[in-house]
Amino acid sequence: MNETLEEISRGESWSGRACCPLPQSEKCQHACVTAATRQDLVQSCRQSDELAFFTCLDRQEIGEECCGNAKTAECHQACRAIFRSQLTPSQEARSAVTESCSDQSPKVLQCVKNFTRVTPTTNPHKYLHCCDKAGKTQCRDSCRRILRIKTTGQEIVDSLQEGGCGPPLPHDKLWQCFLQSSESASGPATVEVSRIDRMGMDSAKLHCCSKAESPTCRRLCLKTFSNEWTRSWDEFDRECLSKLSEDSLFHCIDEVEEPCELGCEGLSYCTNFNNRPTELFRSCTRQADDAARYDVALWQQQGYLGLPGLQLPVRNISRCSPNMWKAVACALQIKPCHRHTHANRICREDCYELLSQCMDWSHMPAGQNAASLCSRLSPENSDMPCISLHPFLEPSDNPYMQPQDEVTSPCKGDPCNNSEVCSVNRNCAPGRPCPPYHCSPGCKLGEVSQYLVPQGSYVRIPLAAGQKGCLKICQCSAQGVVEHCQPMPCYPLDSCWLGNRKIEHGMWFYIDCNICSCYAGEITCRKKQCEVTSLGGLDPAYTSLPCNCPPHHVPVCGRNGNTYPSSCLARCAGLKDADFEFGSCSDKDPCDPNPCSDDKQCVPTRKVCLSMVHKSCPQYQCVDINTPCTNMLHDPVCDTDGQEHPNICYLIRYRKTLAYTGPCLVNCEGNGPVCGIDGETYLSDCAAYANQVSVDYWGPCMAVGSIGDQARPQCSDSAVKCLPLARPGCLGVTPPGACCPVCGGSLRLLYSQKQVDRALYALRGNAVSALTVGAVLQALERQVQVAECVVHGYLTVEMDLFVLVQAVGRNPPSELQMEACEREAEKLANLVQGASPRILSELSLSSLTTATVVHIPVRSSAGSVLPVYSILGVVLVCLRFAFS
Repeated sequence: MNETLEEISRGESWSGRACCPLPQSEKCQHACVTAATRQDLVQSCRQSDELAFFTCLDRQEIGEECCGNAKTAECHQACRAIFRSQLTPSQEARSAVTESCSDQSPKVLQCVKNFTRVTPTTNPHKYLHCCDKAGKTQCRDSCRRILRIKTTGQEIVDSLQEGGCGPPLPHDKLWQCFLQSSESASGPATVEVSRIDRMGMDSAKLHCCSKAESPTCRRLCLKTFSNEWTRSWDEFDRECLSKLSEDSLFHCIDEVEEPCELGCEGLSYCTNFNNRPTELFRSCTRQADDAARYDVALWQQQGYLGLPGLQLPVRNISRCSPNMWKAVACALQIKPCHRHTHANRICREDCYELLSQCMDWSHMPAGQNAASLCSRLSPENSDMPCISLHPFLEPSDNPYMQPQDEVTSPCKGDPCNNSEVCSVNRNCAPGRPCPPYHCSPGCKLGEVSQYLVPQGSYVRIPLAAGQKGCLKICQCSAQGVVEHCQPMPCYPLDSCWLGNRKIEHGMWFYIDCNICSCYAGEITCRKKQCEVTSLGGLDPAYTSLPCNCPPHHVPVCGRNGNTYPSSCLARCAGLKDADFEFGSCSDKDPCDPNPCSDDKQCVPTRKVCLSMVHKSCPQYQCVDINTPCTNMLHDPVCDTDGQEHPNICYLIRYRKTLAYTGPCLVNCEGNGPVCGIDGETYLSDCAAYANQVSVDYWGPCMAVGSIGDQARPQCSDSAVKCLPLARPGCLGVTPPGACCPVCGGSLRLLYSQKQVDRALYALRGNAVSALTVGAVLQALERQVQVAECVVHGYLTVEMDLFVLVQAVGRNPPSELQMEACEREAEKLANLVQGASPRILSELSLSSLTTATVVHIPVRSSAGSVLPVYSILGVVLVCLRFAFS
């Protein structure tokens, strides 16, 4: 006992003692209360198991270093109170530091301010209109200048006061504008203290740090977006984000803050950017429009062009290529995206044209020329993707159509509050009043993150230590907080070896005619059947089923919940005989025998799991019949009579039969049975659509289609009658294994089986629902902003995921709607190919490794179709890996 007390007293002065209640294991708790240094914890505490504890230790070490500069006991005590609390420091605690440390310990005061600094402002230009409300010319000019050079809310507020605008009083029109804007957009007037918690400042952007070219930028990136941005943001911005060599890093961060979305309309200054519903832009807003107007006025007034890291003296731009300069300013603010790569840099020829004609070379340092300057503004290689300004020198030639008749994006502009996820309502009947979107509670991925996920969803977060391949999985709780974090087993991002050929992690390649990907040492390939020619070579066309399986339709149900057209194709997919039984999965009753307890009722809930490591892929749910239905969440279901119920409990209470989960659909006929493109028979077309499956043909499934490179009928069974195409000659595809061609944007996705298994291992098999085909499709559909486009898909016999983005809500759909859906499919492919944080952050999507766009021209007849390959998809993946 005496020895234990001595050990405890020996470490009383250690700052980490405040964290001792946090370890989950008793062994680690005991080690903490007897430790005198962090080194004493090595044998008893594992950082991967005690994330909250080690985060607290980091906090205390920062506090010890910060408070060590205190010159008085009062200052030291006030400083330590800031760091010992695991919650956000209160206003009283911060005021105590100001009062105790401002005179004799200024270093302590500055250190605490850095630790409790307010969040950074992602786009100060959106507040430029507030400057016009200033009553004093000095304040108005200072406001415009400050919003261009300051990066954080606190800096902006402080600088505005010093710049002649006075204190932030609610009755002042200038400050009213900032305060009102901040309530809806968390702008610069938001002076709440950042929460230093386990999510860091922006865990979505932490995924971008691995894309840094230099070790310095990777280190700064990790520091900035974990919990040290106040001390490293300026350096990170200066040393990394303005350099062309770190274009991939900058591009990745842009994908989080301002993803490329279709359409631009409503601009009053950059009018040539209007009426472009199928082109991509990052920031088509009135604020960006005003910022472009201000940029041009400033360039004219000051005589130089202010760009990141550059001050370029120019001639009178009101006379020298004024339209081009306007297009430059608008492009910098509106940010058009390249269709296949989402790149934003202007093309080299535009840069040469501008600088050669309009630069004031007499005021430039010796040795500078158009080529050296353009190398910093434009891609060096002329073949690299870039944005040409010439299309924006003239108005769009697309005819203007009323939004309600063509393409709409209800969630554009963030109509929900900053704690809610906006989801497009695609279940609207023509001519019937219908809310265009829904706002549902969500979780931010960090204190300053602009990316939210819905409640209940699982996310992947890189560990702050920054070791590649080390992540944790957390869940967005009903309280709007990301919690219940579990570390994943760390894995090295190893290269793959194919014989003597080394393939880098993240690359794609071909084995014969099959596209493959390398992810962390794992090679994943599609299982196409390659045709051997008479010359002994390999024909890139594939004309039959995998493993040379015959086209016999004798379906079997795999234990992953997927129906395979035959036992041969099930074995080809890797299933053993014990892993499947004859008959389609829809013919099996998962509630017979009853797997639920006596006080619960079994309801079929079918799904297709992406893993077979955990043998349980439950096809049912057990509903507590003794719990009041009002206590259950709103999760609508539709019965076989076409009546909608608030949740499954009400359906059981009214003794109805479940037709499908989700609200009753209005854009379908309700007739059946139908055969889905996944080879499964559904009660009706509505049931297929509710399961995110497109209809192949009317009637039960009776055939399996041969797989070819042409979008045409692929089944020889005369009983199969293909539906008419939505529009003759459209872009589309015949889904692999299906019989009939369909219109729409389409892509094929490879996924890492090991990544799925690692996630299930970390969560002890409790997140099966997040790792299903349905979960992948739902998460992808959240990335589709056009209301007239819906996402369908399934697990193919070639062991990849087929995704189809189709036009809905109008029969037949317009050409513009179909083009918009094709562009949305290309956008999804680019997000996967570019390893966007929007893909990597969500557990349901994080296993996706490679995407190929496959829509091609469709003919409804079997003849006269040229063997067209997916050139667009090849271009997309080539661009991705040529410039990554």
